[in-house]
Amino acid sequence: MSKKHNETKPAETATAPTDELTVEQALTAENESLIAEVDKLTEENKKLTQKVERLQSSADKSDTYLNQLVAMKNDFESYKRRMKFNAEQSKQEGVLHVAQKLIAVVDNFELASKHLTDDNLKAFEMIHQQFLGILTELGVTEIDVMGKPFDPTTMNALGKLERGEENKDVVVEVYKKGYMFKDKMLRYADVLVGQ
Repeated sequence: MSKKHNETKPAETATAPTDELTVEQALTAENESLIAEVDKLTEENKKLTQKVERLQSSADKSDTYLNQLVAMKNDFESYKRRMKFNAEQSKQEGVLHVAQKLIAVVDNFELASKHLTDDNLKAFEMIHQQFLGILTELGVTEIDVMGKPFDPTTMNALGKLERGEENKDVVVEVYKKGYMFKDKMLRYADVLVGQ
């Protein structure tokens, strides 16, 4: 038995270096395969990192564009409000201008009506009422001051008249009527006040 045992040993020794070479070759091949896979994964990681950077750059640009769009929308809304306000102001200024011109016509009608006969007065009064209607439609209202205490915020005192103690500082005559346009004084009433 020992001879057989001895005989097999040299054969094993002869194959051992081949086995070591095969294991070494297998390990080397596996290492090369792993290195190639690591290189491939590293390259893929670089590509993915570049994609992420491009996507992040695109997202940043999108955020910038979105912020600019929101700012432009806000600016446009402010512009629309300003334009609406300016249009309303211009409209009111136009109405004020026309109303002042019409008030002068109404004054002339009132003066002329004092000198007309009854036949002409009716037609004249109709035209006068039409002018007053137009003023009312425009938002102009007459200030009622006759018999009221003198108010310097709505009246100009042209003088004082002796009309008894009960009429002291009270409007006793109106020379020109006063008018308001909404909450603005359009024309002060010219009055005489009792003393």
